[in-house]
Amino acid sequence: MAPGALLVMKKSLAFIGREDEITHLRSLYADRRHVVIVGPAGIGKSTLLRQVRQSCPMFLCEETSSLRRLCECLERELGWEHSRTNVIERKNRLLSHTGRQGEVVALDHIAQTPPPVSRFIKHLADTVPVWIAARSTAAREIGHVWQHLFKFECVELSPLTLPEVRTLVEVAADLGTIQAEARDYVLQIFRLSKGVPRVLEELFIEMAARKYKMNTTLGMHLLDLDRRIQEITLSVAAKTRPVQDRPGPQP
Repeated sequence: MAPGALLVMKKSLAFIGREDEITHLRSLYADRRHVVIVGPAGIGKSTLLRQVRQSCPMFLCEETSSLRRLCECLERELGWEHSRTNVIERKNRLLSHTGRQGEVVALDHIAQTPPPVSRFIKHLADTVPVWIAARSTAAREIGHVWQHLFKFECVELSPLTLPEVRTLVEVAADLGTIQAEARDYVLQIFRLSKGVPRVLEELFIEMAARKYKMNTTLGMHLLDLDRRIQEITLSVAAKTRPVQDRPGPQP
């Protein structure tokens, strides 16, 4: 594989076809609107948030499963030292500070929000623009924050289209990242990925590692199986890795 080829592909996968969404989000930021970004796992919600953040300053919290973890994440984002006070005092301190700052607060990976987290988000939204990234806005999936979503502008991220996947496959093949005959099996690759950028990237990684007999059903099944095995392996490794070694905010 050519040096840097995979990096080129990752950049393409993250942002292809997202120009309108990025422009729309920047406009919503300028208008100080509340936003909920919705899409399935791997569709690029977190990547899009980080991209918009480069030109639109915001506090970004990636650990939102409990009020304690949310407070810890925001405190780290603000550069505060670990607080020994109880979670209610920490929450009130954060609400007061973010209200004075007036900056957007973005909360990633929102799902099954318990009442304390939902109330915190509601109080945040009373004073500053709040952005949420979630897989669904359905009450059974997003949790108690559902009752406050009427205040939020919904931006839904769609999967990649067949023409977009075709372009990515051709670019990857031209770069030598994947086997050249993949160009003839774009439809099958599209069906395997379902247009989800992360899944497509994982398929490319497997195709970069070995060649598959793509002209057979067995070959395509093997490609998908290898991708799923690698996905599970990485997930298990991330969960068992010591906390201090994990990237990003930690519980």
